[in-house]
Parts: sequence; C-alpha cells; structure tokens
Amino acid sequence: MKYGMILLAFLWLPNIVFAGGMTVDADRFELMQEQHRADFFGHVIIQRDDMTLKGDKVRVWYEEDKATGKKVLKKAEATGHVLIDTDDSKGQSDYALFTTDSDMLIMKGNATMTSKQGTVSGEHIAYNVKTKDTKVMGSKESGQVHFTFDEKQ
Repeated sequence: MKYGMILLAFLWLPNIVFAGGMTVDADRFELMQEQHRADFFGHVIIQRDDMTLKGDKVRVWYEEDKATGKKVLKKAEATGHVLIDTDDSKGQSDYALFTTDSDMLIMKGNATMTSKQGTVSGEHIAYNVKTKDTKVMGSKESGQVHFTFDEKQ
C-alpha cells in the first residue's frame, strides 16, 4: 500500500507541480480525483512564483488547463500555523484562503502582515498578491486594527 501511494504521487504530482510553477511538499497527502481536490498534511509548503504558503494542513482545489491538459491550482486553504511569504510581505494567521482567479489571500485568526511600510494586525486581513491592496478588520478583543509604521532613521 505504501508503495502504491508513492507511485500514485509520482503519477499525479508532476502534472500539478509543473503547471503554473507550483510545487507542494508535505508529510502525506490524500487525493480526491472526482472533487478535483488534494489534502496535504504535516509541514506543508506550497511554493509558487509569487508566494510561499505553509501550514499544518493545506487543501488545494485544482482544475485542468484545457490548453495544456495539466492540473493548475484554483484555490488553497491552509490551517494551523499558517505562514505566508510574498515578494514584499510576510504574514501569519490561524487560517488562510488563497484564490488564483482573484489573487486574493484571506487571513483569519491572529492575522499579521509585515512589509517595508510596517506591520498590520487584526482578526481578518484581505491581501491582493498582485495589486498589494490590503483590508484589515479589527481583533475580537478590542475590535481595532493595529498598524505600526516603520520610520526611516
């Protein structure tokens, strides 16, 4: 059974790994072909050209690119110790959802983003990976958003 799962991974993953420049590393995964979904568990790292997403568990939905026949990422949902690293920002939260059609990253639960401009934290952060537009909703405790500006010295 173990070797069957390894063989399945080699047959399936190359199609999703190279489509759109994305790779996935994890301790294990489960594939649900009919739902076009894969669940990755343990030390999950998803790398794309523009972003790295890490979490304890990451569920990805994919679709087939009609032109190439390869599987491409549609969206990814991460839970547990979520870390995000983009070309100009770093973030962390309890939960994150990234959708490729809108380039939106939604972070919930103890969400924090840090960039050259400063650090922002709140209960909910919506960040567009392409435009860098950011919206933040306050924390549960205070209902406020916290932003720290990094001043030049």
